[in-house]
Amino acid sequence: MATLWRSGGRPRHALALGGVRPRALAVSVACVLLSGGSSFLAPLARAEGRCGSHPWCDTSLSPEERARLLLGAMSQSDKVGVLTGQEASDVGMPAIKFTDGAVGAGGLGSGAQGATAMPAAMALAANFDQSMAAGYGAVVGQEVKHRGFDGDFGPTVNIMRTPLGGRTFEAYGEDPFLSAQTAVGWIDGLQSQGVMADVKHFAANNQEGQVGVSPLFGVYGGRPFVNVHVDPRALHEIELGAFEAAVTQAHSATVMCSYNLLEEKYACANAPLLTDILRRQWGFDGFVVSDFLACHETEADLNAGLNFDIGNSCYTAPQVELALADGSVTQATFEARVYEILKKLFGFGFFDHPSWRNDTAQDDRATDTAVADRSEEGGAVLLRNRGALPINRKKVHSIAVIGPGANQYIHGNGSSQVSPYETTTALAGITARAAEAGIKVSYDEGTSAERSRALARSSDLAIVVAADTESEGVDKPCMSLIAQCSGGQATPPDPQSTQLDFGNQDQLISSVATVNPNTVVVLETGAPVLTPWRESINALLEAWYPGEDGGTAIAHVLFGDSDPGGRLPASFPKSEADLPTAPGGAAQYPGTINPEENCELHSSVPCPYYEETYGEGVLMGYRWYDNQRIEPAYPFGFGLSYTHFRFSELAVAPGTGNEPASTVSVTVTNTGTRSGSAVPELYLSLPSLPGVPQPPRQLKGFAKVQLAPGQSRRVSMPLNARAFSYWSDAAGGWRIAPGCDKVGVGSSSRSLSLSGKIAVAGGSCS
Repeated sequence: MATLWRSGGRPRHALALGGVRPRALAVSVACVLLSGGSSFLAPLARAEGRCGSHPWCDTSLSPEERARLLLGAMSQSDKVGVLTGQEASDVGMPAIKFTDGAVGAGGLGSGAQGATAMPAAMALAANFDQSMAAGYGAVVGQEVKHRGFDGDFGPTVNIMRTPLGGRTFEAYGEDPFLSAQTAVGWIDGLQSQGVMADVKHFAANNQEGQVGVSPLFGVYGGRPFVNVHVDPRALHEIELGAFEAAVTQAHSATVMCSYNLLEEKYACANAPLLTDILRRQWGFDGFVVSDFLACHETEADLNAGLNFDIGNSCYTAPQVELALADGSVTQATFEARVYEILKKLFGFGFFDHPSWRNDTAQDDRATDTAVADRSEEGGAVLLRNRGALPINRKKVHSIAVIGPGANQYIHGNGSSQVSPYETTTALAGITARAAEAGIKVSYDEGTSAERSRALARSSDLAIVVAADTESEGVDKPCMSLIAQCSGGQATPPDPQSTQLDFGNQDQLISSVATVNPNTVVVLETGAPVLTPWRESINALLEAWYPGEDGGTAIAHVLFGDSDPGGRLPASFPKSEADLPTAPGGAAQYPGTINPEENCELHSSVPCPYYEETYGEGVLMGYRWYDNQRIEPAYPFGFGLSYTHFRFSELAVAPGTGNEPASTVSVTVTNTGTRSGSAVPELYLSLPSLPGVPQPPRQLKGFAKVQLAPGQSRRVSMPLNARAFSYWSDAAGGWRIAPGCDKVGVGSSSRSLSLSGKIAVAGGSCS
């Protein structure tokens, strides 16, 4: 995305737009985004694809050997072209093509052609199920491949630091362990289809900024204009956890560096991030791509470790040649960046398969839709139920569906938008399923309180569907379900499907509930919202952005065809004042303005820019609520079922070997009369040290178990050394505090029915 830089910067390092400053203008460049490309697969026995008979096409050679041969044969211009994914025809190298696809094969790279629009990534995280994440990722990967692309700009794994964040819907919530396990499944599934994953946005890109324009940049604390200060411990333990797992466990082929500055260095020119952490600590052997126009400083980016500029913003031929000519970048460094790209391409099989055919007719639409529906049903979270659900056709003969969001396709906005093949709204799904049960459905859009109450009063059951709007480029100003809290709009704008057009939905819910005690609320939101009316309704279902066939999946859950399988990947607070970012005011979020006279960090840093300190440290998400003893409306990990489960027989078995390890086992029993999904969650309480306070508990394991009535199953959750570790700023690495670590297993972070202890690192438990 285009950004506006301070005048006076050197043109070869920054996009110059006449010295216009971000506070004076909301950027208005939109659909230029992400039309470029990239690619990968596992090598075949012989280079039968698009490599030819060159020496580097011998698949008996290692990727390193093949990359060196190809690099040696390339002209200087070809080498420069590789940095932006260009074709090198004289050596038979095709262009490298990427598209967006965090929530489906589409985005602005694929344009308007249809694809399966999957449920929001938050819904996927709410599954607490790595195998489901793999199935979801495989659908996205297959459809990306069927559109002729080699790679996919996804998944998004930035931690939800605040529910106001505009891209919360396309990431995995507030917990690093859950985010990591979900990301590993997603990447495994996607890359199994022969296309590269691109885990993003590395790192501390946890906001879009306030007062923005979809899908560009917020004016206040916008992602390209904010300098993030976060202590190393919080960075490693919270924000980097999913990135590390994506690299070390799932072997993501690429990593995308983010727009923001981190400790006064742009992420894409940040050697501590790209070289020290990514390559040296984690052993990353892929290549780093920039976010669109996040490449600003040619020599700084090349020297820090950025390989691939997707926006042609600072790796064009004149820019690279000038950096080489003036000696700010050596030929050896330049060729190292090219070599890293080529090595991964050979390792992934980019040259050894035919170009993927751009033919959407290859999609198995029925199968892909079924996966989307299962991930929505498995991620729908039942937050309250006083007997209204599942809908009983013996008691319910008429249903009032109320709310403007009920008759709209609700989705997240920005570069990840997918043009759905077709859509099923909540109203359509409920109406179709009710017809099967012989139940009458009536609809009111909710614009007239009197009319809505009249319909609700005359119906056996009232279902109010309420929705928010989230978008890349702008954070939500507030968490209520009112027009003023809308967080942007689609690209291009679709005013009929945004919170801005939905009126006061909080008031609508309260109004309906006063006349019909059997009121159910279905939320289609990208993040937690405030629920001031929750005690006045009979049931509350968080459906997230449910995907193109979301109405069918929602109806399956409401009517009990599927158990609501989701658990919360993020806490629902009672008040915005309870948020972890609230105590520090603007300095903690979205940042405080740095005067123009202090803008000389780099020639390309926008002026003015924002300083932001992550004052909450490691106490993000539920860690904050637990530490401060704040009762949330609904805690992390919470979710009801249509049946009941008992956890029993906790056992802690120490591992063997030099490093601390253990296996925690529990018996899970379905004590109810229906089949359902149990999710035992394992939390550890680590001992605090002077200067190293620990949160009361941290998620370190979970499992998802499908059980029939009366069925029991023994579930084991392994703990490795990292589970017992903290990041030591002093040592610059992971350490284990000797002591007695407490174990808790239960149905949420606030409901741990089983407890135990583990002695680690020479400690003892009394």
